[in-house]
Amino acid sequence: MRLSRRDFLKISAAGYGALVLQPLNGLNFLQFTDTEKLGRITVGKMDVKVRPDENSQSIGAVYEDTIVPWLRETVGSHPERINQRWIETPDGHIWGGYVQPVYNTPNDPLATLPQTSLGPGMWVEVTIPYVDLILDNPPARAPWLQHKLSISLPPRFYYSQIVWVDQIRVDENGQTWYRLNEKYGSGDIFWGRAEAFRPLTEKDIEPLGETVEEKHIQVNIASQTLSCFEGTREVYYARVSSGALFDALGNRVEILGHSHWRSADLEKGYLSAIEWR
Repeated sequence: MRLSRRDFLKISAAGYGALVLQPLNGLNFLQFTDTEKLGRITVGKMDVKVRPDENSQSIGAVYEDTIVPWLRETVGSHPERINQRWIETPDGHIWGGYVQPVYNTPNDPLATLPQTSLGPGMWVEVTIPYVDLILDNPPARAPWLQHKLSISLPPRFYYSQIVWVDQIRVDENGQTWYRLNEKYGSGDIFWGRAEAFRPLTEKDIEPLGETVEEKHIQVNIASQTLSCFEGTREVYYARVSSGALFDALGNRVEILGHSHWRSADLEKGYLSAIEWR
């Protein structure tokens, strides 16, 4: 799945031309590797290194939206970055700052839409690395979409994005398509292959710890992690990108509107919110 930037643009441009000529039946469903965990390159180009070290030999390059097998995450060296995580792939090591962890989990399409307080429709989550889309109501409105089309790339939704489905259509080949929009976005409407989307359930959106009164969130700037607590029990933990406590010149970044963050916590590298919902 490694392509040069030029080959990638040619293939994507050809694919997008097919969308225009053959609405709803000219869009191939992308096949991704069966590796359990995958990584998506999120920037234009990244070097592949022989070791998890920015100063080691470059043995190749990967480009935006390339999907690579994620063998394991390691700690390496990048002198110009705070983040020292690297992703090991079969072809070498890639600095992890611009690699999104993704999975490939297609879904069984639904035949009808549920009734909701917003009318017929459902919220869905993308559960494959990315899905190519057909724009249903040109011209493009959103800046991200205008940029994609300006460089001859198809519009895409990416792993873990949540969007609204308001129509279902089955084409002459028996393929199910969902009509998609960001509901409160720019107004662009798309069609996408239904297998890429998992309908959200009531359990997905129900309040967490509804009967618990004492809740708070703690962000550790030093380790770039977030923890959610119910009382003294940690119920959720994740890595985050919170921004830096100091700017490039070594000056402390001013934090506005959060007087409840104690100076002692700041010295330790922690920011603590009083409560969460």
